[in-house]
Amino acid sequence: MNALFKSLLTGLLLLPAVVFAHGASRLQVEETILINASPETVWAAIKDFDSLHKWHPAIEATEATGGNEKGATRVLTLKGGATINETLKKFDDASMTYMYQIDEISVVDQIEYEGHSFDVPAVPVSKYKSWVTVEAEGDRTKVTWLAKFFRAYTGKHHEPESLNDDTAITAISEFYKSGLQNLKSSVE
Repeated sequence: MNALFKSLLTGLLLLPAVVFAHGASRLQVEETILINASPETVWAAIKDFDSLHKWHPAIEATEATGGNEKGATRVLTLKGGATINETLKKFDDASMTYMYQIDEISVVDQIEYEGHSFDVPAVPVSKYKSWVTVEAEGDRTKVTWLAKFFRAYTGKHHEPESLNDDTAITAISEFYKSGLQNLKSSVE
């Protein structure tokens, strides 16, 4: 019994080290909006992988290759000139859904933190994947934009504020909300 107690106590003492050793946690943001239009009308407005600049106010231009085929790529130019490179991973026209990932984000700043230099990307995330889904909800249409990602700083120590979880979540949430609100205004 004494050996069991010692083992249990040792395990509990080591638990914080194991928890903090893995680095950043995976984050998630999901935003939805209801639009007074048919699902087909809303889907037609957003389904083309090369059309984000047409309905999202933060996107200056979209340069894409590959249409809506798996593996298609696009470079988004944000207002201010920063870029985001993305790849279409799944596209289902019948189900009105697609999934894409960010491959590269341009650096917009560099900061010093605890004696180290860190690049600050235009969008403070890493390992980002996103799903866009359009579906009927009564006589309206629900658009869901879901992202799973990590913060920009993927180290195991205290992270700079501009690269932490809260900053990443806020950036994606605000980006999604402004895009969905603009989509609603333009479709209705």
